[in-house]
Order: sequence, then structure tokens, then C-alpha cells
Amino acid sequence: MTALPREQLSAGQARRLALAAQGLLRPGPARATAATLRATMARLAAIQIDSINVVARSHELVLAARLGQSDPAAFDRLVYRRKAGFEYWGHAASYMPIELWRLFRPRMRRTGARNEGWWTRLRDEHADLYPKVLHRLREEGPLPASAFTEAGGRRRGTWWDWAPAKRALEDLFARGEVMVHDRVRFERRYDLTERVLPPWLDTSEPSAHDAAVELTLLAAEALGVATAADLADYFRLRTQDFRPALADALGAGLLLEVDVQGWPRPAYLPAGVVLPRVVRHEPVLLSPFDSLVWHRDRTLRLFGFDYRLEVYVPAAKRVYGYYTLAVLAGGRLVARVDPKLDRRAGRLLVRSLHLEPGVDPGEALEATTAACLRLAGQLGAAELDLPAGGVRAVPGPTAAAP
Repeated sequence: MTALPREQLSAGQARRLALAAQGLLRPGPARATAATLRATMARLAAIQIDSINVVARSHELVLAARLGQSDPAAFDRLVYRRKAGFEYWGHAASYMPIELWRLFRPRMRRTGARNEGWWTRLRDEHADLYPKVLHRLREEGPLPASAFTEAGGRRRGTWWDWAPAKRALEDLFARGEVMVHDRVRFERRYDLTERVLPPWLDTSEPSAHDAAVELTLLAAEALGVATAADLADYFRLRTQDFRPALADALGAGLLLEVDVQGWPRPAYLPAGVVLPRVVRHEPVLLSPFDSLVWHRDRTLRLFGFDYRLEVYVPAAKRVYGYYTLAVLAGGRLVARVDPKLDRRAGRLLVRSLHLEPGVDPGEALEATTAACLRLAGQLGAAELDLPAGGVRAVPGPTAAAP
């Protein structure tokens, strides 16, 4: 480790800080444990949740990239049974350490006080549903949203076309009156907040400003070095909350302002952070919703990697594929692949592979193959099917792990 320059960072130094902050700059354990899962959730502060399961759930890919092989049920037990985490709107829908719950109380309260637009129409038109939903949870909970369809009409055909009862339940969740108790086949089951929160938790509510300051500092620690836009985006802080929070953090010496080579705006980093001297990590595949790359403008600044997710692009117009994962190797994003897990055949299919400009093709292909083999082993696939018909047998768990 070396002391950081006070005024300017090179692009390479910024990348090293970002990778170290995200827990991607060192070989992970051969297999995740409850302790390493908890530590990773604390380090990242927010792990985005997404329902796409063409390879694995996004949070499973995030954990695999940092910790090696893990049982998805172990993370569920940590979050839901041990109550080490909770679900809420952090960076989109996110898993976060349970200690952060109090920092979102001002956001929950603000949501409950909204008196315009969609939320108000819902509350006015379906006010009778709220006590019914809460009563059922109180008497029967925990329950999934699908259990409430009879209270608000028949179930609709698509996931975004929610019945009124489902909307009311989501409103209660956003307001903090109910929480996610657990998930069954990835469907949320809700319960009253007072029954989900652990009794030992500090639930004192900070002011909106104090909460914004703490969330800004957590974002800085998770990002390593970041612009103001990067920091605000991490927990989706409103401009009117973020700007005074950033000013206070700077004024108190908790954050330092620096320039980064090639970045058009100032950047900020936690006071006392040290710069790793070397880049040393296994090649890994990153979820499109990994916190290293979820802010696309930052990904372009850090890595020169123009990340575009094409899930909602018509198949004929896709350039890279349906669910593109970036390949991280040697501290850089060197390629992107479009994989799919054939669970029945026990095979990880790589439907397309694109190398990034300026990388050594041989090294990038070798790293990509290693990253794909690693993920295949973590997912229990016996074979890796590469583009142009190449098939590789996947080593056992010990060989596949870093």
C-alpha cells in the first residue's frame, strides 16, 4: 500500500481504488461462508436484486465474483433467518445490511407523505384495501402478494400489471409499514415491520440530512473514488439531500476532493484510504447489475467500457446478446459474453463473445475462458460450451475456485 497523492490520481490508480473498495482486488476464498457473505454485504452496502435467471440471480453472480462457490440458500439464511440484512429501495431493489434500515426511515416517511401523482390516486381510490392487507398480515402473515389477488380483483397477466391489492402492498412496503420476511421460489413474502426487525436493532430515526451524510459516506467507501453523481447514484439520493450532505462530509474532512486523469469533474474519496500497489485477482464475470458497473457513465470513465444491457432490445437488433456479462481480468474489462445456463443438461452455454478494443486477443480469450470455467463450476455445470463449437469440461470445485 502507498499513500495517495493529494491532488490527482491517474486512471490506473482510480481503477485500483475502485476494485479494492468493491472487494475484487484479491483472490476470494474457495467457498463462501456466513462470515464472508456478511462481510461482503457490509462492504458493498447494497447488492441489487433482479429477477432475471438466465444464468443465475444477479446477487448470486455478485457474490460469486468475490467469494467463489456458495450455496444460494446460505445467503437467504443470513438475510432472512439471521436477520443480517433486509430488502428495500437502496440502489433500486437491494439487499442491505440490517444496520442500515434506520437510515432509510426518512425515505420511508417521505414516501408515506406523498400527496401527488400515482401514489395519491392509489391511496384515494383503494383506501379500503390498506387496512384489509394489514389485517391479513397481522392474522396470517407472512404472505406473498399473490395471496391478496382476491382482495383487489383477479390476477393480471403480466408482472407489471399489478392488481390494486398488490399496489397497496408495495406502497406499504415503500412506506416501511411492511417488510420482506423471506422469499419462496423468489417471490417475496411480506410481514409487519415490527415482526421482521430483530429486537436488538437500533431503530432510532436520524434526520434526513444525517441519513444522507451517512449514506454518502457509505457510498464513498463502497466506490473507492467517485464523482458527486456516482455518490448520489449509489443509494439514489435526491439532489436536495445529497448536495448539503456532500458539503458537510467535505467540511468535516471525512471525504477528500481529488482530480482523476481523464475525468471532467472532481472526484471524492474517503479520508485515510490507501492505494493498492498491484492488481491481483482471478478473471471473473460480472452481473450487469454488479455495483462495480451499474452506473454506466462511471463504467465508461473507469474502464473505457460502454456497457449496454440488451434484455429489452428486440433479438434482431442486439449487438452483444440478451444478458451480457463483462469479463474482469487484470484490473480491466477485457470482453463481454452472453451466457445461458442449461440446467437440465448441466452445461453453461456462451452464445456470443466479444473482445474489447485494444486488448491482447490471446490474453483476453484465455481470461474469458478461465472466468467462464470458474462460473460454470460455481453453478454446478459439468460442461462449458464456447462459441464456434468449443466445449470444455469443467474442473471440480476445488480446481475451479480461485
